[in-house]
Amino acid sequence: MMKKMLLVFGLCFIAVPHAHAGTFNSFEQAFSNPAAVTTLSITHSERAMKHLPDRLGTLTNLKVLKIACLEELEDLPRDIGNLVKLEKLILNNGNGCRMNVSIPEEIGTLKNLKVLDLYGALDARGPGSRKPLPVKTLPNAIGQLQSLEKLNLGRNGLKTVPSQVAQLSKLKDLGLDYNEIHELPSFIGDLKNLRELSVRSNSGVKLPQSLANLSGLRISMGNNSLKLKDQKILAARFPGITFSFENEWDDATANEERPGR
Repeated sequence: MMKKMLLVFGLCFIAVPHAHAGTFNSFEQAFSNPAAVTTLSITHSERAMKHLPDRLGTLTNLKVLKIACLEELEDLPRDIGNLVKLEKLILNNGNGCRMNVSIPEEIGTLKNLKVLDLYGALDARGPGSRKPLPVKTLPNAIGQLQSLEKLNLGRNGLKTVPSQVAQLSKLKDLGLDYNEIHELPSFIGDLKNLRELSVRSNSGVKLPQSLANLSGLRISMGNNSLKLKDQKILAARFPGITFSFENEWDDATANEERPGR
């Protein structure tokens, strides 16, 4: 009886699928079985890489591509347009790395892309640096991403919101934190599906009246040097919007906090 129980247990154990099937963290692994790759994460181990391999476009079943802290990376290859199943392209560098990547027009062919996270990916300056260095611009083809629901352009030294954003009709979440944007364009109010807008740490941001057209919108405005009276004015001006004035850091741009907090 004991032998039968052990045999059954062993068979069940073998049948359990691998928890990370389809997930790879190196190009070498990925190119050994391109058809099996659904998620690829390339980070610190490839810091010196200047160009991604030309064979990236052969990963035709790829759904998630994550790249972070490849500080020498100059561009994304044109054949990224072959990744027609890609749903998430994440180049999020947090606050500890810098990148300055050119994105090709071919990105516009990614019709299934829902998430584009470029936090700190377009600005060669280190976190907190004010040194004037060139900031890469977004390709016009970004406006062709009609399935895009989340776009993060935080920490990229932007002074204005790229005009291509106006064409992203399905956008639900727009991140603009840690830039140098002092006024949002009126077209933001035309993004009817927008539910989350974050403009923290822009040293003060003027909001367009067109935002009043949006219902269910939440705006995060931490660390923009807002006094309590400014916060009250915004809340009264946009009664249909939920505001968060919570500060992320206790710095010179922190919003005034209510007594007792």
